[in-house]
Amino acid sequence: MPIVQISRIQHRRGKATDLPQLAAGELGWSVDDQKLYIGNGTVADGAPAVGNTEVMTSGSSAFSTALTYVYKGYAGDSTPITTGATGDVSRTLQATLDDHVSVKAFGAVGDGSTADVVAIQRALDELYSETDQDDARARRILFFPAGQYNIATSITIPPYAHLVGEGPDKTIFYQSGGNAPVAVTEDDDGQVYGSIGGSSATTPTQIQIQGICFKNGEAYGGLSIDNATHVYLRDCKFQGTYAAGGADAANSKGVTVRSTTALPCSNVVFDQCQFTKFARLVDMSYDVTSVRFNNCDFTTSYYGAMLGETMDGSTSGLTKGPRNVQFNSSSWSTINQQAIWVKPAAGADAGTGARNIISHGNWYASTVANSNEGVGSIREVPIIQFDNDECSSVLDFFERTDLRRADGSSELNAAPELQGIGISTKAIKQATLTNNTSSATTIYDFPALNDKSLLIKYKIKRSTTYRVGELIINASTTAVSYDDTFNESNGSVGVTLSAVLEAKDSTAGNETVALQYTTTSTGTDATLDYQVTIIT
Repeated sequence: MPIVQISRIQHRRGKATDLPQLAAGELGWSVDDQKLYIGNGTVADGAPAVGNTEVMTSGSSAFSTALTYVYKGYAGDSTPITTGATGDVSRTLQATLDDHVSVKAFGAVGDGSTADVVAIQRALDELYSETDQDDARARRILFFPAGQYNIATSITIPPYAHLVGEGPDKTIFYQSGGNAPVAVTEDDDGQVYGSIGGSSATTPTQIQIQGICFKNGEAYGGLSIDNATHVYLRDCKFQGTYAAGGADAANSKGVTVRSTTALPCSNVVFDQCQFTKFARLVDMSYDVTSVRFNNCDFTTSYYGAMLGETMDGSTSGLTKGPRNVQFNSSSWSTINQQAIWVKPAAGADAGTGARNIISHGNWYASTVANSNEGVGSIREVPIIQFDNDECSSVLDFFERTDLRRADGSSELNAAPELQGIGISTKAIKQATLTNNTSSATTIYDFPALNDKSLLIKYKIKRSTTYRVGELIINASTTAVSYDDTFNESNGSVGVTLSAVLEAKDSTAGNETVALQYTTTSTGTDATLDYQVTIIT
């Protein structure tokens, strides 16, 4: 290559085959393959080796390699795998990066001060609602890196949206100033409730959301699921502004649904979600079926879950009310009134409205249903209230089990754990029945059993004798009756079970039923294992 010198900078140019050893810092431009080299210099000067180093350009093989991607497996270059039928599959870097998309690619910032709603909505619409949304390849997961994304109106979530954040206390949608929920669902034409499904638009369906907090800075809602089917939320948080001890506010709803008769909601699942600081953590009156709350946490509200309050049997979307709703393995705390209240249908025929509401394996803290007056409040209300058919409480644990006390001085009749129309089946308990107890002794008090029945399945073991039986108790405000049916083996266990009505105060209709026992003298205590079902 001929030498060209400009000031004190030297470079050569020519064909690649003519490239000589370049001096230290000398440039050599290969015109035929468009590659650039720089001389290493001598080892004495500190170079690792004598030779020329290629500088990356668009013509260099290193540049081409950097812009392509081949999956190498967990072992990398040490034990490479083959990704194609006859060799490796090579993809461009652009195609590889496009497998996942961040909302920041659409201009969202998430710094807690920038207004991000336009950028977020643009991302949602481009991925799920524009003309190519019918092609499943367009529906990529939309990633929201940790940060607070400020919005001043509801985000509208279209069909097939799949939103993933970094965790409910890391990725936060914060609504303030819009007098609206944090998010609502829409159809693929961008139409929201009242117009969803118009012009044959695809209604909200197959929506998945994970690791995001829906936080409202006003007394409005978290998420409104409108005319939607197959909605799945996992590890999400719904947070409002309600402070413990505050009043009810109908607009402050953590999660709600809205349906029309033609487009009811169905198949909605909340898994490992948190609901906090709304007047009503869950509020569902519209037609919705098959809703599951699994392993969730409900705390700090006026009502926990209000179901069927405004269902009237005639208004579009309010003709049937919520049905087949289950709360499973969840915790409830710091709730002023009922944790779950299934309301009677307003103005509808008897037997309609919210039905088949199940509470299963939940933990209800002592801070639930005591009017925010502390444990033992004289104004305690039912923890669960079922005022419609086909509802059950199964294997729930109620921490509020002590009888109420007025100023700590005298016992009052206990407030009920479950009230209304329904069945409560409790977990198995064990009690020791002391030998030679001639005076009837209380095993357990059942609160507020006005016109209710108990079915107690039990087993008594005393030395080598056994009894298996069922004790049925019927109670009213003035009397209690019972029937004990059992079988014994190896003789009599010497135990008599009974029930009495205890009026612990003068409040009419709040009587307490006590399960009691006496034992003969055999020198051995008896062990009672029993499970109680209350028909309310």
